[in-house]
Amino acid sequence: MTALAAAAVWLQPVLLTVLALRVAAGDAEAPWLALGALIAPLVALLAATRRPTGANPVATVAAALALAIVLAADLVLAADAAVLLGGAAWHGIGLAAGLVLLMPLLPAPRWLGPAAPAVAAAALLLPLAAIALTLGAAPWTAWSHGSLRAAVTFPEGSGWVVDGERFSRPARLRFTEGQRVTVLTAGVYRVVERDATPPTVRAWRLAAGETLTLRPGDELSVEAGARLRFDVGRRVPGAPASGIVWADAPARGPAMLPGALGALVTLVGGALALVPASRRPGLLAAGGPLVLMTTVAAAVGWGVYVAAAAPDLALGGSPLAPLLRLPRRALGPPAADVVAALALGAVVVLLLTAALALRGRLAAIAGPPSLLWVGIVGLASAVAAWSPDPWRLLVLGLGLAAAVWTPALLATGRTAALAGSTVGAAAFLGLIVLPLVAPGAAAWLDTLVRYPALVAMPLGWAVARASGERAGARRAARTA
Repeated sequence: MTALAAAAVWLQPVLLTVLALRVAAGDAEAPWLALGALIAPLVALLAATRRPTGANPVATVAAALALAIVLAADLVLAADAAVLLGGAAWHGIGLAAGLVLLMPLLPAPRWLGPAAPAVAAAALLLPLAAIALTLGAAPWTAWSHGSLRAAVTFPEGSGWVVDGERFSRPARLRFTEGQRVTVLTAGVYRVVERDATPPTVRAWRLAAGETLTLRPGDELSVEAGARLRFDVGRRVPGAPASGIVWADAPARGPAMLPGALGALVTLVGGALALVPASRRPGLLAAGGPLVLMTTVAAAVGWGVYVAAAAPDLALGGSPLAPLLRLPRRALGPPAADVVAALALGAVVVLLLTAALALRGRLAAIAGPPSLLWVGIVGLASAVAAWSPDPWRLLVLGLGLAAAVWTPALLATGRTAALAGSTVGAAAFLGLIVLPLVAPGAAAWLDTLVRYPALVAMPLGWAVARASGERAGARRAARTA
């Protein structure tokens, strides 16, 4: 397998779009996420060839579940696109799932061959180049402009203050200054007023066109699909206080190292399981790393330009909002529609190539995937409809693969692989259910609950290694 074809399984659109959104929002973990997104597949591509060491039902089941969860994270993006375009979430999930099921049945479409990731990378870069030329600012210049902003506020041309925008998933907005919010979707809106002890919770049933007056410190809960309009010139709820805070978040210090390490271990471990090693020499070997670097750089660039030109686009929480909304803000019609369509087309191509690559990985561990793949897509659709957080789903999918599948691939024998997978699965599931059985302990172990692979993968690998060494010692004793 070429490095370019191997990289397709890592270029999940959810990973790239969440990275862009995290950069735009000034998330403290964004630099570590960008680093992990780049080095994790490179480590996997350069690692020794990894093959299953015999029948391992634990690893097989975990691999199927991990692939379904990763695919579900991508399907959440399809739901976001449907909501942003005015439809229902299930419309996007159903359409994307149908495409994923249909593509393997077509007679080897050339446009989804090994070069498809490179085409998608170029399609992500071209809109970015058009935006850069229109704004007259290179990415580093846009970064400087964004970091000099005194406050992150709603500009006059923002869709949030003109016609209102939709929230693709539930959100809780925290206001640092007084603001009027106009409700454009009828429903019940819950406000937590924190100017008293204890905080007061009020629920308001509002019709379309009615307004809420929020005070500093108030928190507004918004349901998925709700459409709101804000006041121009007011601070964006939940956004960094200023450009300086965006560029150098206060949380970006020693205290965040456990979380950053958890993200890196999850990404690297997941890549070792999902990304097959490549041994093709020559220019083909450089194709995969080059496309990986290009797509990660493009995702970071999208985030930087959103933060500099339209920081309010991160408000809705949709990873697709920067790609769909920034062109209209920066270019204006009709060029914006073409550029946004090109970016959306790149995401669709990445989704289809990634899904086909996941199907290939399923075939490598579980045999012919025809009927099993239908079940995987059905499970992924159900999970996407149930859980609206694509990043959490991606972390769970990659973490499960890292904790259970990776120790089996790195083991030296069938018994060692089974032992490592079993221990890794037990540790992973234990940390997942910890908030349900012991909420107090989960609060103390927040990093491990968010990134269970941080403990589960090293533990599974250590057990697999120890079991392999003991088995080797017994064989040596018998032959002595």
